[in-house]
Amino acid sequence: MRRAAALLALLCIAPLGAAAGQGAPGSSHAQLRSTSATPPQAPPTTVKLPNKPAPPGTTAGQRTPTVGPAAADPKVVSTTPLSLLSGLLSGSPILPVPLADPFLLTEPDANYVYATNTTTANIPVYRSDASDTGSVDYLGDALPEVPAWTVKGFQWAPSVYAVGDGTFVMYYSTPQPPATDGSPRRQCISRATSSAAGGPFVDDSPGPMICPVDKGGAIDPSVFIDGDTLYLLWKGDGDCCNLPTIIYSQPLSIDGLSTAGPPTELIRDTQPWEANLVEAPSMITANGKNVLFYSANNWSTPNYAIGVAVCDSVNGPCVKPLQKPWLASIDYYSGPGGQEFFNTDGRVWMIHHGFLPGEASSIGTRRLYLDALEFSSDDPIPTRVGQGIGLVTLLLIAGGILLGVVGIVLLLRWFERRRRTPSAGTSVPADR
Repeated sequence: MRRAAALLALLCIAPLGAAAGQGAPGSSHAQLRSTSATPPQAPPTTVKLPNKPAPPGTTAGQRTPTVGPAAADPKVVSTTPLSLLSGLLSGSPILPVPLADPFLLTEPDANYVYATNTTTANIPVYRSDASDTGSVDYLGDALPEVPAWTVKGFQWAPSVYAVGDGTFVMYYSTPQPPATDGSPRRQCISRATSSAAGGPFVDDSPGPMICPVDKGGAIDPSVFIDGDTLYLLWKGDGDCCNLPTIIYSQPLSIDGLSTAGPPTELIRDTQPWEANLVEAPSMITANGKNVLFYSANNWSTPNYAIGVAVCDSVNGPCVKPLQKPWLASIDYYSGPGGQEFFNTDGRVWMIHHGFLPGEASSIGTRRLYLDALEFSSDDPIPTRVGQGIGLVTLLLIAGGILLGVVGIVLLLRWFERRRRTPSAGTSVPADR
């Protein structure tokens, strides 16, 4: 079975039990600081997760397949165990490394996860190969150089699109050029290209791709495909300067390197739990509706959470059917956000970042979590079912082990009976 969509369900295959790593954190509004974790050395156990298809028409809608051979990725820097099954069962991180604002890209031979900058990489990238389903390779920095007009240390929330001709386009947030010496540098969106999914990506742009300074700038780009049209969802970063925070959709050119029309407002901060901030948009299609997920509230607190809006199209109009978060802090993690979605074998999966319980702060480490979604036939808002899938998988494993043990016992008994039963033509001494 080909490795499906992502570092995780990533193949829908994974090991039991990698330990959570230590590191340090970051934010959409502050430079990230992190330290690399020391991965456990024990070899992982791999298992196959059961699959239940999503309803027809349900798709994460992120990308089109790549055409032609892919270029070589950078050399592996280090390898880390992947802890998928235990992550689903216990709600624990599936990778023991810092991964804020994650994005997952599926290729035929591997899956890639990109994240907000760390102290050692502008855009860290991880790869999970089809030949090794129990570990993830760290490839280093997918964007080793930033363009001259920006500065390092503030590269946030990457999103990658496979154009289909062997080219990959990465969208990311980065500071704009200063208007004058000493003036504030707002975050804006730029793009970089590569012939390999793992990079290196090169940004040869003369300036930002999307930079609405009157809206406070732009962050959190996310790719969405509507029919034959490529869109970029993004956030107007108004909370930088006491302006509304607004989520937009904007059409892009066929090659993904420029905008092809003006942005359209989808939602803004309107509910009390959002605390005047909405960001990190991502979109899926389900039951004839476009479902917009977003993060809201203060990213460094347990109040950060994931909300949902239902849209008639990628250009709206959108309504928020809930008066509360769709996913908030629970016993297993704190401050979930930065969600993205992908399809694998007919099921929609979600990755998001979060803190370990009690660690939500501006110096905490955001780690990578996985969940699966279940859709009813008439409701575009899904239910999370990852823990149930993990439990079913564990029961199947236990049942398989039990059947194997019973089979071995029966086979040994059969051999013992064969050993004690005389074969044809063997003389048997008469009783005396």
